[in-house]
Amino acid sequence: MGIVSKIAKRFINPASLFRIVSLQRNRKKIDRTRDDAQLKLYSQILKGDFLHYGFFDDPTIKAEDISLNQIYNAQLRYAELLVEKLNGNGKAVLDIGCGMGGLLPLLESKGYAPTALTPDNTQVHYISQKYPHIPLLHCKFEDLEGAKYKGKFDTLITSESLQYLKLDLALPLLNEVSTPNAQWVACDYFRVGDKAEKSGHYWEVFLEKLKVFGWELEFEQDITPNILPTIAYVYLWGNTIGMPLYNFAVEKLQVKAPGFYYALQDALPEVKHKIEKNLLTVNPEVFAQNKRYKLMVFKKTGLK
Repeated sequence: MGIVSKIAKRFINPASLFRIVSLQRNRKKIDRTRDDAQLKLYSQILKGDFLHYGFFDDPTIKAEDISLNQIYNAQLRYAELLVEKLNGNGKAVLDIGCGMGGLLPLLESKGYAPTALTPDNTQVHYISQKYPHIPLLHCKFEDLEGAKYKGKFDTLITSESLQYLKLDLALPLLNEVSTPNAQWVACDYFRVGDKAEKSGHYWEVFLEKLKVFGWELEFEQDITPNILPTIAYVYLWGNTIGMPLYNFAVEKLQVKAPGFYYALQDALPEVKHKIEKNLLTVNPEVFAQNKRYKLMVFKKTGLK
């Protein structure tokens, strides 16, 4: 049976058609933070168990000259910068949104006792297999039992996970689970200006909430230029490889499976638009206009 016939069979069979419709209707009900295929893909492409943008000491490097190995080194450099900011007061560290756990062995090598936290099923499975001795919390940070972990952690780390946290819930919880003189090291991007961006917190709003919920900004470094090479690299590959491959696949489909192409013809422009929209999010010029990427250190002042 050919490919087209196999696909057509799914649409002809009433039970299969009902299943298709049900899955499509319920797609938004799935909590993708608990099984993120996109993050899984990144982890399979990049070694080192890091999922962040990385830090290039030379921000002038061109995307065309970057190798995967340089991306990995930039990610390692980023992780080293985080650890360098730790003040060493206490050893219990909570890595919130730990990704694939790349920061965990680095923390251990410096004498810290890390605890990993992630809601993602893929990450939990991977970390529990690779680092079985490290405590692992399988939940969103906002769902963590504050009373159970009250005053437990000397240091808190959020590496590209702050953008996902609900501040009104997360900031007081950070206060609750940390020791009186706790330190919080964060690295993430923020929205600036009035652009119709959806990801990340507004910088000014974030600063105001910090004061309300008992945290003070002690150190701040704008590292936007240093993370832009990674974004430029992704953007380059998306435009020079990704889009041509998509166009090639559509043209092949039109020739080899005209019936199937006809069935999908109205949906294909929407698919292409979505790809182009995703590419826009990694356009380095657009990113630099709308966002600022910050390396930050906060000290605990207590709830007011």
